[in-house]
Amino acid sequence: MSIARVFSLSLLLLATSRLLGVLRDAVIAIQFGLSGHADAALVAMSYPDFTVSLLWGAAVPAVMVPRMAGRTPEVIAAEAARWSRLALVTFAGAGLASWLLQAPITHWLAPGLAGIDARLAAHTLGLAALVALPAGAVAMVGAAALQAQGRLQWQYAGNVVFNLVLIAGLLLAAHLHEFNWIAASIAAAAVARWALMRRVAHLSRALSANSPWWPDASGLHAAALALAASGLTVLYTLSARAFASSAGPGRLGVFHYAQRIGELPLHTLFAVAAALALARLSAAEAAGDAAGARLRGRQWMQSMLLLAALLGACGMLAAPLGVRLVFGWGQMHASDQDEVVQSMRWILALLPLQAAQLVLAARLNSHRRIADQVLGYGCGLLALLAVGWWLPDVWWRALAVYGAAYLVATTVLWQRLGSRTDDFEWRNGGLLLASLALLGALGGMLDAAPAWASGVLPLALPALLAGLLFAAGLAVLLRWDTLGSEVGRKLLRRYTRR
Repeated sequence: MSIARVFSLSLLLLATSRLLGVLRDAVIAIQFGLSGHADAALVAMSYPDFTVSLLWGAAVPAVMVPRMAGRTPEVIAAEAARWSRLALVTFAGAGLASWLLQAPITHWLAPGLAGIDARLAAHTLGLAALVALPAGAVAMVGAAALQAQGRLQWQYAGNVVFNLVLIAGLLLAAHLHEFNWIAASIAAAAVARWALMRRVAHLSRALSANSPWWPDASGLHAAALALAASGLTVLYTLSARAFASSAGPGRLGVFHYAQRIGELPLHTLFAVAAALALARLSAAEAAGDAAGARLRGRQWMQSMLLLAALLGACGMLAAPLGVRLVFGWGQMHASDQDEVVQSMRWILALLPLQAAQLVLAARLNSHRRIADQVLGYGCGLLALLAVGWWLPDVWWRALAVYGAAYLVATTVLWQRLGSRTDDFEWRNGGLLLASLALLGALGGMLDAAPAWASGVLPLALPALLAGLLFAAGLAVLLRWDTLGSEVGRKLLRRYTRR
């Protein structure tokens, strides 16, 4: 299969997986609305993936892929076996610890849950963790093997399978009115993803008798550094969710739904832009062209800031219709939807900061400056906790601490990259500030405006305006932006055969 076809299929499966993630959230919202039961389900359902990402996720691509890329199938199988054993032992222990400590873990993740909701969340979290944590960690090893083999489409197919099985289990739990089925569906989804990863990665080859049993010390050291960088960003979301939950039942759900839908387009499109920009940046660095690398880095940052501002503005306009279509069924009432829309608009206002952080982190990775990432993310986490401690317990505290984390982390990462490249990109810094001011003003204006009249037509009007704005903005980017025009030329050649 050609590289272009693999990339296109991988992007399609990635988008499908994330849309299925929105659908599974919609199933919970339809069944429970904004309530303590919904928060309990969200805490239990997200705990395994958050934990595996926090303690394991970055070690897989950062350490395993370079060790397996270009090697024989036997070498890949041996390397994967070593990391699989470590994952199984470590996360089986983490699953048991989660079961034993289910109550305090649930209280830390969602301090606003109490009574029956807290007990349901703790019991479901503990049961699911026993299976989902080790299965999820071992599945990531299979995904790394697929990435080293250049078969990314199967890696994303595993996430599609995970979400499909989980959605089926949630529907069954709703039909039977049994909360325990949620734990069973989480475990079944994790096992299904692990089985698919193992089968398609061809990891069942016979291993040499003298093959080491565990990863070597250098691999573990590199994994620890990579985890220190990526794990801190996971803590952003976990901490913000905890602050949201402390405002009362249902508030965790508001933050979760707003974040899920608001951030989805940017993070999906970033995969496309990163694949193109990193190739150009790496080529310049490999050729020793420092000036060219700086230029391409500035172009990438500019493109992502413009795209983030466009997505944020369009998302703010289309938010009421989008939330109505996804969550406007079952137990989530109109007032609940309005709360999600309000929070989503402020999540969307942060998209330029998120885009800047993604680019800065990728560029620091290209310079092998993981320690700088740890510093930036650590400062962001400290800012999050400080602002959360200082602010009163109000509904917007979670949004404020989330924004503070990204603002501080982006500032530190920008300074570190500027020191590394001797280019602080003042023009892009001004573009970032202008984008934040524009989106903040638009969000405030929409929140202050009178509510749209009920009915399909009034909701469709701002959504139609958002569509027109996005089409016009995308056309401008494809025509005038440096990176966008390159994408435009590639699309033109692909679809016109020129």
